[in-house]
Amino acid sequence: MIDNLSDPPCDARMPGHADRARAAGMMQRAGLDALLIVSPEAFHWATGAPAGVAAGWRRLGAAMAVIPADPSAPVGAVASDLFAGPALAAGCAPLRTHPIWPEALSLRAVMRDGASAADLIAAATADRPPGFARPATFDRAAALAQLRALLADQRLAGARLGVELSAVPAADLPALEAAIAPARVIDASALIDRLRSRKSATEIALLRQAGAITEAALKALIPAIREGATRAALGRHFLDLVQQHAAGASAPVTAWEYVGFGTSPWSSPGTLSPGDVIKVDVGAVVGGYSADLARTFTLGPAPRLAREVFAPLLDAFEAGRALFTPGTALATIHETCIRTVHAAGFPSYARGHVGHGLGASIWSEEWPFTAADSDVVLEPGMVMAFEMPWYLDGIGGFIVEDMLLITDTGAETLAGATLPRGLVAL
Repeated sequence: MIDNLSDPPCDARMPGHADRARAAGMMQRAGLDALLIVSPEAFHWATGAPAGVAAGWRRLGAAMAVIPADPSAPVGAVASDLFAGPALAAGCAPLRTHPIWPEALSLRAVMRDGASAADLIAAATADRPPGFARPATFDRAAALAQLRALLADQRLAGARLGVELSAVPAADLPALEAAIAPARVIDASALIDRLRSRKSATEIALLRQAGAITEAALKALIPAIREGATRAALGRHFLDLVQQHAAGASAPVTAWEYVGFGTSPWSSPGTLSPGDVIKVDVGAVVGGYSADLARTFTLGPAPRLAREVFAPLLDAFEAGRALFTPGTALATIHETCIRTVHAAGFPSYARGHVGHGLGASIWSEEWPFTAADSDVVLEPGMVMAFEMPWYLDGIGGFIVEDMLLITDTGAETLAGATLPRGLVAL
């Protein structure tokens, strides 16, 4: 058990994926002394450690990280006692803990030959206060008390804290403000999004693996897209193929799929028949980092209406893809794509965004979005999904999408490079 009364010995490495120099500059311009990170995904980004099972409820307090504006100061964290080990190993300092519901102990430090289980457990729990009891899930007040102590440890007791308020439930905000007063709570959600939009080398490596697995699995799925196939069978087969191609991955691999066919973009009753439009929008997830790749096929020759719909989407994709270079405004890419579809005879086409950031989020889409109202320009280190979809009930669902890494000179395709972008007849 970690002693909350004193700082534990801690690895001196800086944890997590945050660019501390960039973060320092952004905090200075915003007048902030530190950032308070509270979402499970951003906690992992800030610390390199998992937020733990208590974060599954997405309530404030399960796991929190404090990134000081001083780039030489380590990232501090509040973690559950069950997940203190990974946070300690990652280099979080100071590290404070709070108990959660599982009765779990490390006996390694007290192991001795001949000791009974009761003696070992008694020794491991000797520092528990009288009346110690675990909460039903986790105790928000106890976690916030540890946050207050952490801020004092970091000399941030009266700080201007940039908080990831987009991840703080409204029901938890008053408790946060009361617990850390006189520190001030300032919404830094947008600043944190910007920090996370440029990926570290480790994050890029995970996304590169996710992209390669996704592309290989999608290619391997194509022979199964045959007459008589069901939507459920194709979806399951893709998920199985991901696992088959994940043998060399450096982190756990999961996947998601939106496979559909027929004239409805949203449901695929029955079995695949000649003339059907098939939309395959899929992604492997490596260590929490998701790929995103999509292609559209037809079973047999493409019907006339499908060709008429897909042609302007492909033209728009090619026009937009050429603009993925550092310094290009996402709004410019969106405007180019929409204008291209309009010019092809479809002036009502009104897709809100034609792509999004990729990383570790609660699903496959994260900020920034390639949209008309975006103020973002592309920077090296961003990983983006670029897509041109159109969902037309009565004809079918259409999409072409690649996964791109912005480089110093352009964009590298992380998923989609070996797959034709056109409407492929199978």
